Order: sequence, then C-alpha cells, then structure tokens
Amino acid sequence: PHKLVEAFQATLQEAADADLLLHVVDAASPVLEEQRAEVERVLAEIGADHIPQIVVYNKIDRLESMPHAAQDLVERHPGQSGEMVPRVFVSALEGLGLDTLRACIARAASGQDLKAPLAAASVVAASAAAAPPLSPLAG
Repeated sequence: PHKLVEAFQATLQEAADADLLLHVVDAASPVLEEQRAEVERVLAEIGADHIPQIVVYNKIDRLESMPHAAQDLVERHPGQSGEMVPRVFVSALEGLGLDTLRACIARAASGQDLKAPLAAASVVAASAAAAPPLSPLAG
C-alpha cells in the first residue's frame, strides 16, 4: 500500500542503494503472483528495478508437493516477458534450500552470472539436505 511505502521511505531507499535484492515471497500464498507484482511495482517506483535480484520462495514445507530443483529462473515481472532472475526454493523453518540460497548469494557477490545454473555439486548438496528432492513449481 502507498501509505506503507511512505512510512518506510528510508528503508526503501536502502533497497534502492543495494547491490543485490532478496525478494522473499510466501510460496504457499494464494495471491503469490499479485504480491510479487506489487513488490516489483514499488521497486520501480523507488528506482530499484535495475538492481540484481534473487527471488526466494519460502515456506516450501507448506506446499502439497515439493519442487524437484533447488533453483531455477523466473520472470522478474510476473505476467510480462522480460528479464529472468534466479528463483531459489527454501523453508526457513526446516532449513531446506538454504545452502542453495547461500551459493546463489555468493555467486552474486563474486560477480558471477546469476542466470547460469548452479554447479551440479551445489544442487546435489542442497537436494541431499532436503528430505524429498526439490523440483520447480508448476506455473
């Protein structure tokens, strides 16, 4: 909401000055895409839409079926063709996928291409830590 944007203007300015944004979303939310689109709208409004981003789908432990891959790519602006950004599947509650997220952040910090797939060892290590194997979400 616009009033929330006004209340957190200083915090949002920090986002506009960041080198990398972690866009954390509730993977189990029934309005996930609408929420993502609203965040992208606010990022554009504050001039932060050019900053590299990792979309973190949290709460995968609440999904009916687990993703097969620890990381894939997703459109930054839902519903529009355009820039693809990494999407990492995690459960902060259960600790699933956090190694993959750390590896993705480390790649960004070292200037590596975030769109390139993770090395097989990184994906295998992340999948081995999760009880069922992870896979991309449908949709």
